[in-house]
Amino acid sequence: MRTDTCERVGTYNPKGEKPGAVYAVDVTLDSQFVVIAGADGRLIFFAFNTGEEVAVLNHGGIMKYVEFNLKPGSQHYVCTCNDKFKSASEGTIPNRIMIWKWFDGETEAPRLSRCLSIDEHLPMKATKVKWGAYDETLVSIFEEGTVIIWDCESGKQLKVLMAHNGPVTGLNFSEDRMLMITSSKDMTAKLWAMDDPDPELVKTYKTDRPLNDAAISPLYSDENQPKYHVLLGGGQDAKDVTTSAASSGKFEAMIWHMVYEEEIGTIKGHFGPMNTLAWFRDGRGFVSGGEDGYVRVHHFDNDYFTKKPFE
Repeated sequence: MRTDTCERVGTYNPKGEKPGAVYAVDVTLDSQFVVIAGADGRLIFFAFNTGEEVAVLNHGGIMKYVEFNLKPGSQHYVCTCNDKFKSASEGTIPNRIMIWKWFDGETEAPRLSRCLSIDEHLPMKATKVKWGAYDETLVSIFEEGTVIIWDCESGKQLKVLMAHNGPVTGLNFSEDRMLMITSSKDMTAKLWAMDDPDPELVKTYKTDRPLNDAAISPLYSDENQPKYHVLLGGGQDAKDVTTSAASSGKFEAMIWHMVYEEEIGTIKGHFGPMNTLAWFRDGRGFVSGGEDGYVRVHHFDNDYFTKKPFE
């Protein structure tokens, strides 16, 4: 979709009679390839511009997340997590966190191979897993309120963070992966400094609603006009939405000051819980996705960059 007009440019259609629900999608930094993870247990790679299906992996399990590694020009790996699933053809697939090499950088055709599988040492099912700084670690979140950091070479558990008092729902990083923000149903978001050896809790943002996602402005490190802002979103649980008005469901996106832990403003739009948030790479707007079935594209006007309340 175009962010300026919200016009749909194309669609990535998986082959097969009954493709499953898509839980996650990621794009390479050079916008050459797209990968999707589905409930049918398949990882599917597409050419970004043409929509051509270039590789399929029968991963197994109910796939919940996928992300390309972060090395520019060498995004040959993906990390994934899946829920336990039992089928007649494959038997029982356990809860897993995995790393796959999907492209060797030498041959033209993708070559899929498994590099790492964390299952026996996985305490419970992970809801998301992302690469840490320099592609050296994996960071996963869990419904039990924990964040676990893993060594991506050996699969060894490096650190367990008792991050929240409720399910951890969102996990995002700054561009250099040195700052991490987590969101939770316990109505808080937390900012972490990912310095070795131990991540340090830096800030806590206490809100009045369950949170489903949080994101750090890419302009926080801008040399000329830094914006120390974080985006938070969530709202009343989807099963309770019909019992209240949209205004009381608290479905607005919120902008908070990263340092002062104060709410700067809210942006209305959705009439259901907000499930995901993402800043534009230039920090001049953001995209939100909600339970109401809408994807909303927001562009900041000049006041955001010139007026004192938004500094």
